Amino acid sequence: MGTLFPPFANFLGHQDGKHMVATITVYFHPARSAGSMEEAALLGLGAFLYATFISFSSMATSVFFENQLGMIELAYAIVLVVFCGGGLGLVGWVKQRYSAPLVSVACSLASLAIITVITKENAVHVGIFDDDKIVQVMKMVIMGIIATSAVSLLVWPISARTELRESMINVTDSFGDMLSMITSGFLSGSEAEMKSPAFEKAQKKYKAVFTQLTKNLQEAKMEHYVLGTEKEFALEKSLVSCMQRLAQSIGGLRSAANTQFALIKEHVPDGASTPALGYPFPKITGAETRAHNEHFGLTSIEEVSDEGSDISQPSPELEGVNRQSSMASMQSARMPTVRTPADIFSRFIDYLGPSMKSLAYTLTQILEELPFGNGPQYQITFNSQFNSSLTEAL
Repeated sequence: MGTLFPPFANFLGHQDGKHMVATITVYFHPARSAGSMEEAALLGLGAFLYATFISFSSMATSVFFENQLGMIELAYAIVLVVFCGGGLGLVGWVKQRYSAPLVSVACSLASLAIITVITKENAVHVGIFDDDKIVQVMKMVIMGIIATSAVSLLVWPISARTELRESMINVTDSFGDMLSMITSGFLSGSEAEMKSPAFEKAQKKYKAVFTQLTKNLQEAKMEHYVLGTEKEFALEKSLVSCMQRLAQSIGGLRSAANTQFALIKEHVPDGASTPALGYPFPKITGAETRAHNEHFGLTSIEEVSDEGSDISQPSPELEGVNRQSSMASMQSARMPTVRTPADIFSRFIDYLGPSMKSLAYTLTQILEELPFGNGPQYQITFNSQFNSSLTEAL
């Protein structure tokens, strides 16, 4: 339309190169979120201002050396070294330094405008000042940004804030699935859970969505700043940082489970027993956990100093400690001797398995119910019951 539609062609003037409006429009393609479109528009305008500065400076240099000194050849050398080499070199450095899609678009736009003015505009060559080409490039940039922004915001609207919340929900869902299966495999001593198709699917989903999470956070930043909700963005950024730490922790749990599997496979000495580690992964409440702890006598034992104590007349507190120590010693004496890694893990799971299952189940429920309501608003709907459930599980 910039070339063949008369109103647009007349608006762009009588110089050639009007087809560049199509190139600029393609650079600012509308298949992006509102935040990305706003950032692209700002970078595009910044690129145009930089190209305008280089163009005007090259023209001014050419005019000064031609009219004042009569040395147009020196002007050519300065324009070639400073404005072509230095100006385009800075554009290339910025593109390489930031290596971002939107920055690359802005750098391409700046390079296109600079090359068009310096190499094709006769004003630089003959030492006169003419801003027709610069005005034409400015009009084409504005037309391209308006066209793509209208399609992106009105015809095909995409909100980075909405996509960020959706990706958060998907990430925490995959976290919950991975946590449940890793804990189940650790407590059962079997690698089947972590080698199952379900675990592989959850891991692939996490890797795909987590990359999108960082991208959506960056694009949502511009939307929040335009809407004046910077504080909300600060909270979302903190939440994403927390999810990154959760990802590292879940990776550590997986490494711990793999270490357990490797130790269990070690050679068992003659005569040593290798008990089977068979624990299912049911839903366990805090009451069941407390009952299990009371059954196995998991109470703290306090050490009492010998200084200043009367051995002949022990205090009631010391008698209680002695009784607890005696009971623990008797219970340990009745247990079989730990000889293999499998024995160690079996003893560990006997004591802490139910508590671990309870905690893992509570964390899985929290991760699966990230406090966002249904779209498109995704209002915060926090479940207050999680506070007491998490306290009991811990």
